[in-house]
Amino acid sequence: MKLIGPNIRRYERDIVEQIQALVRIRSVAGEGRPGQPYGEEIDRALHYMLRLGAEMGFRTANVDGYAGHVEYGSGEELAAVLVHLDTVPEGTGWSYPPLGGDIHDGRIYGRGASDNKGPAVVALFALKAIRDLGLEPQRRLRIIFGTNEENGMTDLDRYFAREEVPDYAFTPDAGYPIINAEKGYYVIRLSAERAIGSGIGPSLLRMDGGTAPNVVPERCTALLQLGDGALERLTVVANEHPRIQVSGPDRSSRLVLTAAGRSGHGSYPPSGVNAIAHMAEFLHAVVADVPEDRFVSFLRNAIGFEAFGESLGISYSDPVHGRLTVNLAQIRLDEESAEAILNVRIPVTEDGERIIERLRHTAAEAGIALEVTDHLLPLYVAPDQPLIRKLSRAYEAVTGERAELLSIGGGTYARKLRGRGVAFGAGFRGTDTRAHQPDEFVGIEDMMRHGEICLQALYELSRTDEE
Repeated sequence: MKLIGPNIRRYERDIVEQIQALVRIRSVAGEGRPGQPYGEEIDRALHYMLRLGAEMGFRTANVDGYAGHVEYGSGEELAAVLVHLDTVPEGTGWSYPPLGGDIHDGRIYGRGASDNKGPAVVALFALKAIRDLGLEPQRRLRIIFGTNEENGMTDLDRYFAREEVPDYAFTPDAGYPIINAEKGYYVIRLSAERAIGSGIGPSLLRMDGGTAPNVVPERCTALLQLGDGALERLTVVANEHPRIQVSGPDRSSRLVLTAAGRSGHGSYPPSGVNAIAHMAEFLHAVVADVPEDRFVSFLRNAIGFEAFGESLGISYSDPVHGRLTVNLAQIRLDEESAEAILNVRIPVTEDGERIIERLRHTAAEAGIALEVTDHLLPLYVAPDQPLIRKLSRAYEAVTGERAELLSIGGGTYARKLRGRGVAFGAGFRGTDTRAHQPDEFVGIEDMMRHGEICLQALYELSRTDEE
C-alpha cells in the first residue's frame, strides 16, 4: 500500500490561511430567502468554498443553496467526504474574538474552527493533493459541503434528492479512530398552558433561556412580579447563588433575574453548566415569595442538573455504546404558555420509540404535552464492511495505531448516508477543541496530522482493486 498522507504538508500555509478566512465568515442559521434557505451568512460560506474549489480547477455544483460539492476524477462509483459550514451561535465568554481566526500557541481560535470549518478546508486540500500527485482515482471523488448540520440536517435531504448517495464516504466531524455507531437523536418539545391569575400578586411572568437543542444553555432570564417585602429576601437568597444576578425592580415592582451557565455540546451535557437548571433551582429556593410554576417545577424535579435521565426513569446504558443523555436545552415561558426543548440521545441497542412513549406518559401525568420535533435514526455500520477496512488501513498506515471502532452520542452526516458512511476524525484523543463552547479552536499540527489521514483515506476510497 502506498503511503501518500505526508504530501499534504506542502499546503500547510494555505490551509491555515483558508481556515482563518472561513472562520471569519459568520455562518449561523438565519432567515431563509430564495436561493439561501438558511440565510445569507451561511450562503456566503458555501459560495466561498465552492469558489475556492473552482479556482483549484475542480468541477463544482450548488444544489439550491442547501449544499454543494467539488468533484475530481471519473468512474461509475462515487466516494466522498462530507463536511459542514454552518456553526452554532458564538455565545459569550471568549478570550479571543469568536470570528477572528486568531492564532495563539499554534491554535486557530474561532467559532467553527474545529466544528467543522478546519476539517472542511483540509478535505478540499486533500483532494487537491490527490490531483497534484497525478493519481488517477478509480472512483469519482467528491467533497460535499453541507449547511444545516447543526439544525436538523435538512440540507442533505434536499441534496440527496438531487444527487446520488456516495458508495463510500466519511465525515470528519467527530474523532478518531472510526465511529461506526451513533446514538438515536430526538428533539422533544414539552408544552403547557399557563394561568397566573390577575398579575397583582407575586408571580413568574416570563422565562427565557437557551439557543439550540444541541447546546447546553449558558444563559437564562426570568421576569418576576414581586409582592411586598420580597425584594430584600430574594436578594439575600440570590447572593448565596453565585450564578444568579438580580436587576430591578422597576416601577411596577418587576425584577429581572439572570442565570449564568457555560455552554457545552448537547451530546454530553456535563460538558457545560446548565443555566436553565440553575434558574429553576433558584426559583424553588424563593418559593415563599414567588409561587412555584408547575411547568418549571416539573423540569426541576424530572431533570434539573441530571444528564442521564435518572429522575425521568429512562437511565439506560450500554457497555459498548454508552449512556442515554438528556439536555435541557431551551425554555420559553410567558403569561399564557410554556415550552421547553429537550435533546435526548439513545444508545443504538435501545428501543427509542419505547423510551419516548415512556417520556410522553411521564409528562402527561404532570399535565404537559410532548411532541417530537426532530428525529434522526441511530447509525450502525458493521465492522466487516469494506468501508471500515479501507478507513482502518488509512488510519493505521499514518499513525501506526490500531483503528478501534467507537460509539458516540453526537450526530453527524453519517446518518444520512444509508449505511455507506461513518464519522472518521478529525479530533484526536486527549484534545478537547471546545466545540460549541467559548474559545473553540483547532490545533494547526493536529489539523495537518488529520490532513495526512484524510488524504490517505481518500486514496483508499478511490481504489477499486483493494476492496
